[in-house]
Amino acid sequence: MKLPKTLRFLTPFLFLLFLTISAQGQTGIQSGVDLFEDGQLEQAKSFFENYLKSNKSDSEANFYLGRILFDMEEFGDATKSFEQAAKYEKGNSKYHMWLGHSFGRRAQNAPKLKLPGLARNSKKNYEKAIEYDPSNVEARESAMEYYLQAPKFVGGGRDKAEEQAKAIFEIEKEAGYIAWGRVYSYFDEDEKAVQNYNEAIESYPELMRPYYSLYSFHFNNQEYGKAAEIAKKQLAVNDTTAAIYNNLGNALQRDSQYEEAYEAYQNALEADSEYYNTYYQIGRLAAISGSYLDEGEEYLNRFLNADLDLTDNFKAWTYYRLGTIYEKRNNPEIAKTHYQTALSNDKDHKESKEALDRLK
Repeated sequence: MKLPKTLRFLTPFLFLLFLTISAQGQTGIQSGVDLFEDGQLEQAKSFFENYLKSNKSDSEANFYLGRILFDMEEFGDATKSFEQAAKYEKGNSKYHMWLGHSFGRRAQNAPKLKLPGLARNSKKNYEKAIEYDPSNVEARESAMEYYLQAPKFVGGGRDKAEEQAKAIFEIEKEAGYIAWGRVYSYFDEDEKAVQNYNEAIESYPELMRPYYSLYSFHFNNQEYGKAAEIAKKQLAVNDTTAAIYNNLGNALQRDSQYEEAYEAYQNALEADSEYYNTYYQIGRLAAISGSYLDEGEEYLNRFLNADLDLTDNFKAWTYYRLGTIYEKRNNPEIAKTHYQTALSNDKDHKESKEALDRLK
């Protein structure tokens, strides 16, 4: 049967129109996503706020605004945006997982009376995320972490954490080894933890996450020599990633191997000249060791002058390191200025207070 002439004309026209509208929407939101992924949080926030004025029910736009607010540590507003995303697209595992994250971060700094309610909301949303997509490994990992850390009266427990570790192992073995490593490390069963992390590395030597996990385990246990060895082993597989060189430098620095640490940091910057964490670490190394003072000052100033969304506490630490460098140079007056600037950013910065008391 032939379509009427008007429909034969309108059908392709409408089809193209809908395609155009869809493409415009995708292009529009993608511009905001690009800003977010480039770390331009203020610009990305303004973009999505304006976009949502005429696209209120766009679930993905609400989600990205939530991600931006989360990264800006505006966790209450992030929760509201994630709730809007979940409202306009029901059953979305990703949205509920991020609701779980935002409630969890709010619980960390909440008054005691509000903490249980926020914690339960975090748990509820992680469990919803798993219900909506049982293969969502990140949601299961987050739920597992909740069960490890939360007291029983708000739904925590080792048995529940191990249940998630088992499920993760069935979905994705690499992540499963890491999950079991995390469970065992939480309960100070270090031998079993290391065994699982090593199993992950041996089974998947080309993947980076197992190395990072074992490195973090040793680093957090102040086993800096072992952490450095893992970073070197990782570099044998991938020698082009700045983060790995930076990790090696951090382990060597804390093991008082300052010359080798500085070399690792230089390698990090050769891999990525804008790996800003290394800028700070070179400054930290200079302040602690008394070596590379000129380089330390240069990189700390470059770190402060970079277009970064630093927390007030991080700014305080950076100025504190500059103050320490000037103390090492026997220039207490400029050192005091930096310590005072540190306190203007974070009035509770203990190390800067102690330094000023020392220089009275």
